[in-house]
Amino acid sequence: MSPNANEKVDPLLDADAFAAAFESWLATDPACVVINSAPTPDFAKRVDSMRALMAALTDEGWSRYGWPVEVGGLGGSILHRGAMWEALSRHGVPGMALFEHLEILAPTLVAFAPAPFIAQAMPEFLAGRELWAQGFSEPEAGSDLASMRTTAVPDGDGYLINGSKIWTSWAGYATWCLVLTRTGEPESRHRGLTAFIVDLRAPGVEVRPIDQANGTDELAQVFFDDVFVRADRIVGNVGDGWKIAMHILGHERGTFAWFRHCFHYQHLLDRVHTGGPHSDVALGNVLLDLAAVTATSHAGLRAEAVHTSLGPKSAFTKLLLCAAEQAVQDWIHANDPEITIGVQTDEVAVRRQDYLFSRIVTVYGGSQQMQLE
Repeated sequence: MSPNANEKVDPLLDADAFAAAFESWLATDPACVVINSAPTPDFAKRVDSMRALMAALTDEGWSRYGWPVEVGGLGGSILHRGAMWEALSRHGVPGMALFEHLEILAPTLVAFAPAPFIAQAMPEFLAGRELWAQGFSEPEAGSDLASMRTTAVPDGDGYLINGSKIWTSWAGYATWCLVLTRTGEPESRHRGLTAFIVDLRAPGVEVRPIDQANGTDELAQVFFDDVFVRADRIVGNVGDGWKIAMHILGHERGTFAWFRHCFHYQHLLDRVHTGGPHSDVALGNVLLDLAAVTATSHAGLRAEAVHTSLGPKSAFTKLLLCAAEQAVQDWIHANDPEITIGVQTDEVAVRRQDYLFSRIVTVYGGSQQMQLE
């Protein structure tokens, strides 16, 4: 008899069984889900309610599925995570907010971050107690990431980081930031980069939130002035920065599309009553755009579930996602002009934020022009 023959297998490790059980839980209208379903234009309040949601999902065990046991998970794959967020979107949660980085940064951290650190940090992230930011772009290095100037210079048993990052998502709310730095000479370009985990509470770090046109402060500029980081906070090895960045972007441009497009479907369904026969053709085109994202992004989930890299295909998925997001918001706006000229109720304010944000989606994660090259 196998030594593991008497071990009880968790039935929820099957993604379909997990999805069914989670749907049953959502049918009880948990307070944490109901609260997040209300339109909340104040971004700080939205962050707080999402933290509470993640805390509840962690306490119930739902958000731990899809992550390795070694980092506080309960096993399973990205298919579990995909099912969870898709169900949340159907039950009124309008988006992932700061927890987008669970699908952008966390897979890379689990794969390459120092094991003792991520074993402690990941449960805090899942529960919403400690949040993460991504420090890539700089004032003089946006799409040309290899030209970055933020440096990390050896100092004793660690490194001193100097420079700045801009358009740093969620930095005003985050505890930790994955920062890409130059450890080689400028002419080494992408070969001389190293990724560090930086505590945004550390001496020498200054975070300046940026008020966006849609009224939120999702982005920030972060300054590093002789910020000391221990050598055991390197993600991967010295000089692996480009590999780490590409691993992150593979998720941001590829598998993340599944999670984000689920909410676009729901935004469209929530407003479909505003359209009429005159908009049916346009609505059909929007649905086709979303269907394309469904097909390509779910293929990405299945590939990730068996540890297969998407590679260049992720750029194609991101292009489809950007087109779909703008198409959804354009259709909503064309059939509901209250978004731009109406009284500022909470619902209108949130829809206005979503519409304005959709104008910039072709820039984040690498510009659309870069994806097309």
